[in-house]
Amino acid sequence: MGDLIHIIGHKNPDTDSIMAAISYAELKRKLGIAAVACRIGEVNSETEFVLRKFQMEEPIYIENARVRLYDIPFDEPIKLTKNSTIKEAWNRMCSFSGQNTGKNVSVSVVDHEDHLLGVVSLSDISKLLLNAKGNLAQLMAETSVDNICEVLDGSFLHRCTRFRKKGQVHLLSGKDVEKLDYDFKDSIVVVSDDLQTQRYVIDNGASCLILVETDIISRSMIKMAEEYGCDIIKTPMSMLQVARLIYQAISIGSIMHRQIVSFHNNEYIDDVYKKMSKTRFRSYPVLNSQGKVLGSISRYHLLNYPKKKFILVDHNEISQSIDYLKDAEVLEIVDHHRIGDVTTTYPVKFRNEIIGSTCSIIALMYQENQLKPDPKIAGCMCYAIISDTMNFNSPTCTPRDKEIAKWLADIAGLDLAQLAPEMFRQVATLKGKNLSEILYNDFKEYVIEGKRIAIGQINIADVTEMLAIRDEFLAYMRTINNANNFDLLLMCFTDVEGKGSNLLYVGNLAWVVDDAFRDQVQGEDYFVNGVISRKKQIVPGLSGALK
Repeated sequence: MGDLIHIIGHKNPDTDSIMAAISYAELKRKLGIAAVACRIGEVNSETEFVLRKFQMEEPIYIENARVRLYDIPFDEPIKLTKNSTIKEAWNRMCSFSGQNTGKNVSVSVVDHEDHLLGVVSLSDISKLLLNAKGNLAQLMAETSVDNICEVLDGSFLHRCTRFRKKGQVHLLSGKDVEKLDYDFKDSIVVVSDDLQTQRYVIDNGASCLILVETDIISRSMIKMAEEYGCDIIKTPMSMLQVARLIYQAISIGSIMHRQIVSFHNNEYIDDVYKKMSKTRFRSYPVLNSQGKVLGSISRYHLLNYPKKKFILVDHNEISQSIDYLKDAEVLEIVDHHRIGDVTTTYPVKFRNEIIGSTCSIIALMYQENQLKPDPKIAGCMCYAIISDTMNFNSPTCTPRDKEIAKWLADIAGLDLAQLAPEMFRQVATLKGKNLSEILYNDFKEYVIEGKRIAIGQINIADVTEMLAIRDEFLAYMRTINNANNFDLLLMCFTDVEGKGSNLLYVGNLAWVVDDAFRDQVQGEDYFVNGVISRKKQIVPGLSGALK
């Protein structure tokens, strides 16, 4: 994740919210800052129309602000197969520890497709090699002759088709071997350059002869090994070195933990930490959804992991923002609404202006940095301004909005007068939308005078479409309101030409709507003349009535 900044609009985003995130992320990148446009809700049909027109991708969807394992750096995995030697595992882990001081490591034992089979730690190997009472013979009985040859840097002078193994290892340095009461059958015997001893142990059924400090071996000895089925390995190491290293030939598959505590890379950090606190391992594998090993993680990684960084555009209220915002770091807010309840740990840059669109503010920021948006970005911003100002008919619209829209239209090569009719003709309809899509087309929650109030809004060109679904939609609103316990749920069907809005509302505070707008209501369809702005007319009207 690093220093990547996520720029997000509000939940149930409108066109201004989405385009503000896209355009501000582009501006940040032009200024050399790593930023990405994100969304925390589904785009509506109007926004889809604009994105399609300019062949732009939707912003990345983010579910919440919590940090997942894939958001933080974890250790590269040490992966070995189950047939790998303890020596190789030890060397890999020691090398890794030397490069990463203070970090605990382990080996992930994997199959040929990198699926996790088990885990081996440094302490597992240390306990095995330092425990004099350990059952090394049993583990050596599971060890291949190839592993033995590998750890001793040896070479085969004779190799049998089948390696007989009992697991016993004998080191013979004297010549009076006949006096020793040893059972050499199916054992590994380490001998020096003494032909009598070599013949004796082969004749007594040794399965593997390891020669140290031996320059040559007679052909008769090779022939005898062939007859008795005994492997012969020649090593440049001394007897003492062989004694120290031979048990490191044991395969890690023999000592690995099969009951594994592992984590998937999409798990949340706080959930991972809770699980870690209930176990005593020092390192844990990190897997992807297919069970393949991606890396390893320890408590070290979770002590000071970086929080996700956000810039909020077109909102500054917690109820409208991403879930778990308190777990993230807010760096900046760019908005044109009332001041809400988002709080920050440190001072942040907060730009809030009396203007008709957040995209208008971001366009000004381009100009202040003596930059121009790319034509596609400029076109998207221009449509966003027209959408949020109802084609400059909203009471929130300012002369600057018109000037900025003209500047953007020129960059994009657009005819400003043709944009609103084209867009509203395409999207200002309820046809093809279900009740949920209508309600949540542009939906925001507020806390006004301590009351939870939710307001949805959608533009329509033909009021008869609303009248046809009025009763069904009111019933749906009651269901939604009961499920969410809003004090008031209000839906605004706003005329695309800016004449006013038809209001539908349910909840305990339904009377507040009547108090706020009774002087502007026309007809039985509750058409509120001239009321089209949620920000500048509806929310202040409800707030005044509650007071």
